[in-house]
Amino acid sequence: MPLDFLFSGKRSAIIVLILLLFFQLIYSFLFPAGGSNANWLSPTTYLPKFTVKSTDNFLLEKVYPLISPEYRLNSDVGGYLELAQNFNAHYFNGHVFLDRPLYSFLVFILSLPLRPVIGSSYGIIFGLAIFLNFVLVAAAVLFFFSFLKRIFSFRTAFLSSVLLIFSPYVHASLIQPMAEMLMIFILSLTVYLLYDYIKKPSTLKLASYSLIVGIFMLGKMFFASSIFILLLAVYFKRYREGATFLIIHLVPLVLWYLWITQAWHLAYYTYEAQHYRMGLWLLDIFRWPWSETSRILLAALPNFIRALIYGFLLIPVFFSAIGWAALPFKHKKLVYFGALFSGFALLFIMNLYFAHHAFLLFPIIYPTAILGIESVATHLKKYQSWYSPFFYATMIGLIIIISNINIYLVFDYLSF
Repeated sequence: MPLDFLFSGKRSAIIVLILLLFFQLIYSFLFPAGGSNANWLSPTTYLPKFTVKSTDNFLLEKVYPLISPEYRLNSDVGGYLELAQNFNAHYFNGHVFLDRPLYSFLVFILSLPLRPVIGSSYGIIFGLAIFLNFVLVAAAVLFFFSFLKRIFSFRTAFLSSVLLIFSPYVHASLIQPMAEMLMIFILSLTVYLLYDYIKKPSTLKLASYSLIVGIFMLGKMFFASSIFILLLAVYFKRYREGATFLIIHLVPLVLWYLWITQAWHLAYYTYEAQHYRMGLWLLDIFRWPWSETSRILLAALPNFIRALIYGFLLIPVFFSAIGWAALPFKHKKLVYFGALFSGFALLFIMNLYFAHHAFLLFPIIYPTAILGIESVATHLKKYQSWYSPFFYATMIGLIIIISNINIYLVFDYLSF
């Protein structure tokens, strides 16, 4: 896999992006975004839910005074920490994260060298999870920046990466030991690998890249990228490559299923499908009254648009709708509307239109938003020369500011 961006003349930009991400990490702890309902608990309230040790209490006493008293842990955190601490059949039995083990497994692997020295500790597991979050999103930003720099100007690539770092998604989730930063990494890596394959395809790349994407799908099964890749395969009549990708990228999921059912002898299930009928509701439309089916179908597009607006807090979506026409390649309509359709198709199948799911369209929204801002700024330059840089800086600054408030005071970002 080419990593030429690490050795290019733009290393200073990469250093700046990493420093900005580190600033975001500190800022997020000092001014966290989190809810105040029963799904959000303070560390002092959360910790007694586990079997704590003196190490945990020591870490809590030393670290907790350094962060904001408003810092809260999402209710899903407990599940991820529990599996990272005890990655075995007993703890996976009936667990809601049975179908997405990768994040907890990565934290578990990171903890192995430390266990002989300091033993097992939820405090250490928590710290390793935050470290993993930082590494994952840092890698995601590097892949995102490198991919964009190959297609767009340096300014578009850099500012798009800055918007990702200071996005509401990263601000809210970077300091939560959850799989959200893994999702950012998965999508950035998938887009990077897809572009690299398109530029120079080969059988080896197709097989290895498909397998890599499939492995990371075990972090969270956000199949919008898979739908997009299959859409491209159909459009360009590359059916064999599309079929190969589909089969190979499902292999890790099949192997995990076999491990769960045959090695651990556990019943495999997906929590969302069981409790929300995610995907399974499509089977119900044949027995529902026509009015119920019509209600869901008519609400699908408005729900998706709403989720998109809330996921990006409006402004990037508005400028993206302007900037997509400036995409500097031939099949701009296919790429832009194909990406949006892929996101819509997945949320429609899930019948869950969450803002944080819609945000995962950031690889297409943020660069086109920058292009849209540039387009408007260029137009304003015709009236007064200073209008252009003023508008440009104001819009970028405004997007960053509103993306780094506690959005949960407005709405529940993770489940809206």
